[in-house]
Amino acid sequence: MKKFFLTLGVVLILIGAATLVHPELKMPANRREVNVDGQKLIINTRRIVTVPAVMSGIVIVAGVALVFAGARKSRMSQSAKPT
Repeated sequence: MKKFFLTLGVVLILIGAATLVHPELKMPANRREVNVDGQKLIINTRRIVTVPAVMSGIVIVAGVALVFAGARKSRMSQSAKPT
């Protein structure tokens, strides 16, 4: 379980950092084909979603918290072992 927390924390930190650097996500929204005077026109539209910097910061903080929680669990489990 500790490796899951560590991995998820690192992934969240990377996603948060990526959205801070490049906050716009472009997704295909619609594709239409129109015939005009015997010629076929293809119209592609895109949806652009902007991720706020506050949201990126929250994701980074959550990732850091998960990394610390995973590290703390592993440290606690190592100290509980009899020597």
